[in-house]
Amino acid sequence: MPRRYLSLCSLQEALDRMMCAFPPPDNSERIPLGQSVGRVTSEAVYADYPVPEVNIAAMDGIAVKSRDTAGATETRPLTLTNFAYVNTGRIVPPCYDSVIMIEDTWIEENTCRIRKSAAPWQHVRHAGEDIKSGELIIPKGHQIRPFDIGALATYGIARLNVRSVRVGIIPTGSELVGLGIRPAPGQVVESNSLLAEAYLTGMGATCKRYPIVPDDPEMIKYTVLTALSENDAVLISAGSSAGSKDFTPDVLASLGDMIFHGVAIKPGKPVMLARIKEKPVLGMPGYPLAAQTVLREFAAPLLAWWGLAPFPDVTIPVRLAQTMTSELGYDEFVPVSVGRVNGQDWAVPNPRGSGIQMAVVRANGYIRLPGPLEGIETGSEVQACLTVSPHDLERSLLFVGVRDPALDELTDLAVERGITLHCCNAGNIEGILSIVRGSCHVAPISIPSVNEGFDNPYFRYVRSIDMTRVHIGEIQQGIASRDGLSFDHITSARFLNRQKGSTARLLLDEMLRQRGISPDEIDGYSIEMKSHQAIASAICNGYADAGVCSSSVAKAYGLAFVPLAHESYELMIPTPMIEQEKIRDLLEIIRSRPYHERLERIGGFSIRHIGSMVRMPGVVGPEKTTSPEGMHSL
Repeated sequence: MPRRYLSLCSLQEALDRMMCAFPPPDNSERIPLGQSVGRVTSEAVYADYPVPEVNIAAMDGIAVKSRDTAGATETRPLTLTNFAYVNTGRIVPPCYDSVIMIEDTWIEENTCRIRKSAAPWQHVRHAGEDIKSGELIIPKGHQIRPFDIGALATYGIARLNVRSVRVGIIPTGSELVGLGIRPAPGQVVESNSLLAEAYLTGMGATCKRYPIVPDDPEMIKYTVLTALSENDAVLISAGSSAGSKDFTPDVLASLGDMIFHGVAIKPGKPVMLARIKEKPVLGMPGYPLAAQTVLREFAAPLLAWWGLAPFPDVTIPVRLAQTMTSELGYDEFVPVSVGRVNGQDWAVPNPRGSGIQMAVVRANGYIRLPGPLEGIETGSEVQACLTVSPHDLERSLLFVGVRDPALDELTDLAVERGITLHCCNAGNIEGILSIVRGSCHVAPISIPSVNEGFDNPYFRYVRSIDMTRVHIGEIQQGIASRDGLSFDHITSARFLNRQKGSTARLLLDEMLRQRGISPDEIDGYSIEMKSHQAIASAICNGYADAGVCSSSVAKAYGLAFVPLAHESYELMIPTPMIEQEKIRDLLEIIRSRPYHERLERIGGFSIRHIGSMVRMPGVVGPEKTTSPEGMHSL
């Protein structure tokens, strides 16, 4: 019988239950000052002694009695015989009450002439001026910053008490392998415990990662009890759902009270929380994005509730670049790439699959779709929580369209110019629509070349928009197979197709039209794959006999390849943006030898026309082609 979630509560209800079940403990530890950055003080810190302890000079010069300098002027200088040389930070002898800067004195043997009187305590730092003995330096609950360290050391603090939370992190799953081991088919590198340790340590927790525990209830139970005896809280990764090998819910229920199991959030619905020996045990799903959501939305609030320092919450208003749907009743957290286009901040959603870690790596923020909504329309204003500094938006370029290895190399080289590229793989049509609506800077697209009479449908969307196409390279498209199948075998082989709007799909449909072949004659025409790599992988694993993909992907997977045509990989940029500094820098990189060498190293590209540009002024006039050197005429 399948296991059901014990409950399915809202996010706010789950948080309320968690805070009610686990009041803040009063745990602290005493640590060396040098290890305290990022930690939170558990008690106030007071100065051991005054600083400075005696009167000291604030300038290099001479210490004098101020009354001896009365009447000194430019026209009637005074000669002093009673003075003492002092340097900055040195003690001012008790018999003197003022310091004259050395550049305002004229020394002659044992005398000194001055042309300006000195005020009492001029250029003198009084004892205790900075801080007095026993004066408060920082209060309880203060997060130690790097600049605090120098002051604390100056005031005599070598060790201090900070709030302490020890977290045990347990990875479970028989399919897991350790870091540095290449997983076999069906295996996965264990990464959630590393992620959790890095994230929670950043809040000031002391984490202990335990070895991978296989899917064995008794071993899981033993490790949980061991971790509870050594820590204040336990985080257990995977095994929280309803699969036949998900033993964590039963183990936790047998050891204590289940606070909740199942929360109406995506990703992360199977999250659970138990109270065992009066300590929290938080169970998070094994999928990476789900685990990240649980860490951010549950583990972090618990540690903040217990007094550790939360991560900064930087939220800005943005416009949504694409319509998003969501399941009614679920709070959904979606990674987004945020960019500032002509003064407006736009957010482009990244893939939402729970196992797609690169969606978060490539994102620079996320948005929360509230449970009462079924979706948000394009152009709607929403709040985006940034995972980078807001200043990074000024140096970012937002790309929406077809992601290609050529774009990855461009991204890497752009960093040297202080430019960050955020590239969202949304396909040709969405890329062009994003350019038209002004929600991205650049649309990387793949343009099929079948024959001279082929009417490219992509350009129908931009006929009234002034655009410039920047050529990157030509890529061969063809039939990939294990046995060298050609287009003539398409009606007799198990075939895999690409999604509507993709270059490979346009190419295939045009060639079928030219040869009078009906899609109904093809076994697998309706089965759509999202990438060249997915096509090649399916062929390698025997799920299909053939499919259309690029020559470089077929080569990488060791497949036979029969060319059909080529596609042109290009960047579409609104012509008025060409003169922007970031875009000009990007074009310089595209024309540079280092970029050409990288594309040659990847292989599968013809870059003979790289950097050439075609202007599409829409209703303004005919197309105009320029070389890279002629870009200034645009």
